[in-house]
Amino acid sequence: MVQEYAVNPEFKDDLFNDIEKTGEELKEELKEEFGRLLNNKINSRIDSQISASKFEAVYAFSVSKEEREKTMAEVKEVRSEGWKKALKEANGDEEIAYEIYKKANVFP
Repeated sequence: MVQEYAVNPEFKDDLFNDIEKTGEELKEELKEEFGRLLNNKINSRIDSQISASKFEAVYAFSVSKEEREKTMAEVKEVRSEGWKKALKEANGDEEIAYEIYKKANVFP
């Protein structure tokens, strides 16, 4: 069962609104700076980062510190295994391994 921590709902709303506002401000800044060069891929990456930031906030509000630490340890182990696999696939070449690892772990 997920233990929800008592957090002021207005704080959560303000946080999410600030995240959205920051993303929109960044989009506008990039439009001004790059004009027509701003494409769907850039917007998609910004939207992904906004979603990830929201998820992190909800996760921090909803999951105990002990569970977050356990998850971080598991993530570290999975990443380490992924790096070792990529390094093996790249025959020890760290630059190639990095590209393999990066492709395998891209955030949609």
